[in-house]
Amino acid sequence: TTVQPIVEKAAAEFRKEHPDVQFAIGGGGSSHGVKAAASGEVVIGAASRELKESEKTEYPDLVVTTIAEDGIAMIVNAKNPVKEITKEQVQAIYTGKITNWKELGGNDQPIFVVGKEEGHSTLELFLEYFDLEAENAGKAGKYSTMVYRKEGDSEFASVKVLAIGSNSEEIAQVILKPNAIAYVSIGTAESVAAKSGRIRLLALDGVEASVENVANHTYPLRRPLNLLTKGEPQGIVKQFIDFMLGKQGQQVVVDQEFVSVTDEL
Repeated sequence: TTVQPIVEKAAAEFRKEHPDVQFAIGGGGSSHGVKAAASGEVVIGAASRELKESEKTEYPDLVVTTIAEDGIAMIVNAKNPVKEITKEQVQAIYTGKITNWKELGGNDQPIFVVGKEEGHSTLELFLEYFDLEAENAGKAGKYSTMVYRKEGDSEFASVKVLAIGSNSEEIAQVILKPNAIAYVSIGTAESVAAKSGRIRLLALDGVEASVENVANHTYPLRRPLNLLTKGEPQGIVKQFIDFMLGKQGQQVVVDQEFVSVTDEL
């Protein structure tokens, strides 16, 4: 889902030079992208993470091309006075040990906790970085919920975390609920914050959450955005991937608020 807006925009640019090429682009999370590429369901899959060791073993023919980099930001409503957070505090919020913003120097209000659905690499990277585990906890109206625990703990926390698929829907929850916290793509969040002024990206362990700090590798919670093919790309597929790594494709990456991975710009 994170890679989708890059590919959609790049495909539109690519078709200006190759009008006979048709694209059918969909989301669904990185795990789906890996399986779809490996099975031949799609000619190009996408994943906003590295391949897992189990996937490398199961799908040895998959070829990975990194087209951009991104980070994951903790976000809050702009009216929330809290401006930074630590790894330990994030752990404590998602495991129910911190439940009120006053414990973080904020307002005396309960924390409304939002996270990602299963199958999304944003969730997987979040769990890995913060040493957490999660499992499905049933529906809450339109959305699923999940419960979290620290790795090694025997019990999951009682706090139910709203589980959402898309960055835009997560951001909407934070805009609508002044006491919410969520984690989303830095590029997307930074763009919304700049345009609307309605959300804030929290500094993580003293490092500002920004595209610039993803690019200079000082921000710790970052990831590659990858395209996947079954075997080495050939023909028009190779041309599109080469386009993504060229000047026009990397300009799309930057325009979509992600980090370029080449020296083309």
